[in-house]
Amino acid sequence: MVLIRLLLVLLLTLGSFAPAEAHKDHQKKLAEAAAKKAAEAQAKGPVVIHPMSPAVHEAVKDEVAALEAEAAKPWHLRLLDWLGRTHPFLVHFPLALFPVALVALMLARRRGGAVDTIRALIIVGGAASVGAAVLGWFNAGLAVADKDPLLLWHRWLGTALGLIGAGIAFWAWRRASVVESRLMVGLLGGVTIALLVQGWLGGALIHGIDHLNW
Repeated sequence: MVLIRLLLVLLLTLGSFAPAEAHKDHQKKLAEAAAKKAAEAQAKGPVVIHPMSPAVHEAVKDEVAALEAEAAKPWHLRLLDWLGRTHPFLVHFPLALFPVALVALMLARRRGGAVDTIRALIIVGGAASVGAAVLGWFNAGLAVADKDPLLLWHRWLGTALGLIGAGIAFWAWRRASVVESRLMVGLLGGVTIALLVQGWLGGALIHGIDHLNW
């Protein structure tokens, strides 16, 4: 019962820190769109783009139309879109909790330790991995295949981690004795390695595939 209460409290805490802003600043979007159009035109040749040129005007017009279409979406679609944007927030919990549980378990097996605490880390990490996977689908769209191979790998590795994390958490919750087993050490080790790969894929999607180049 104590572990269940701890899990509920932590999950409620996760929800309370969700981002409060659902949409980015409209003026910033307009400026970025205009700058992008101007840069594209400049790249085609030595042409000076005036702020009121047709290219900039068309970019602003397109962006306004996109914002109006976004505002006209039904509330449930806007809710799913907003939930998807909380995905980067929630992924930090399995990224942190599973490796910490692995290190704590390795120390506990050698020196003895608080297995109940490690068990709680595994359970909360598994619950967070499920949430992160679901929000990832909201964020990337409900598509089975993606043109971008990075997004494809990130989507399905994240889905697999959510399922595996849920299985490990459920196993630890039902049988406390398995927490100290060698199999649990191996599972946590494998999940930790997969999380490192998944983190690299997420960073590559946002910052480019060379974001960790020396």
